[in-house]
Amino acid sequence: MRARLFGRILLAAAVLTFSSTDSPAKETVLGVALSPAHLPNPSDKDFENFFDEAAQLGSHVIWIVEWESLPELGAFESVRRATRVKGLAFHIFLSPIALTGGRKTPAIPAGVRGRSFGDQTVRNGYRDQALKLAGLEPDFLGLGTEVNALAQNPAEFEPFASMVRETCVAVKQKFPSIKVMTSFQWDLAHATGQTAPLTRFGECFDYYSFTTYPFLPPSGPVYDPSTIAADYYSGIRKLFPTQRVGFSEVGWTSAEPWNEDSQAAFFRRLPELMRPVKADFVTLSLMHDIPFFSGDLAPLNSVGVRHRDGSPKKAWDVVLSLPPSF
Repeated sequence: MRARLFGRILLAAAVLTFSSTDSPAKETVLGVALSPAHLPNPSDKDFENFFDEAAQLGSHVIWIVEWESLPELGAFESVRRATRVKGLAFHIFLSPIALTGGRKTPAIPAGVRGRSFGDQTVRNGYRDQALKLAGLEPDFLGLGTEVNALAQNPAEFEPFASMVRETCVAVKQKFPSIKVMTSFQWDLAHATGQTAPLTRFGECFDYYSFTTYPFLPPSGPVYDPSTIAADYYSGIRKLFPTQRVGFSEVGWTSAEPWNEDSQAAFFRRLPELMRPVKADFVTLSLMHDIPFFSGDLAPLNSVGVRHRDGSPKKAWDVVLSLPPSF
């Protein structure tokens, strides 16, 4: 959910160069979203440190971007190069749904004629952009993020679902080695029982992924992670009993009235909570805290396992010590 905001500020990544593999990635299901220290003004050194830290932590980096404000392809190429040097897998998510307003509307670039997922120009534009990103050879390509929230707007959800299915087919025909997926907001599905939108995408996808912030509504507020039901995530396997699944965003805040201790406790409990899912990847929402959110969403600024200045939180040592698979 959160790394999508960084597209407009990460063009500096295009100047990164890496010359060694002194800190190879771990063999683990864990990974982290692209989130260097000192956002929105990270230095080149902040980017270099981020990839070192990502390799200490896990096996992959996810970059979730908004279609309507997409960075230049050079930034993606630079990040892809950095992940290769560190032995990290690279996941890209291309989100065409507006983050603001509860994910009820399309978020389409101004240069694309049409405002609805039912417009052929929009459908063609999204497919073409997905193919361009696939040409950069990410290991995983996500088509849409938290897409079940769009079901609040049935007039857009139905054409969106068919657009994504068509785009999935086009990507897999041209780039058969890339794993294609989409993501759903699990806390929303769990709290409302509205799981039908999760099964509307056919069998095209290689993976189905989920985002989860169980401390916030609609599941919360939850202040003590020990109160989360042991079977909180097991419903995922009832919906997708044999499909390959993962988590593209997992977060718990350290902001008041929560704190670093409750955040660390959540990550300490994560293997137990997610064991029924047998996820192939589990991605932390942020490495470092950010300053972007306000109002009810302000706690999301503090879901990093390191502070915005780069210093570690209590959760950092916890995630470093998590088992390689859950």
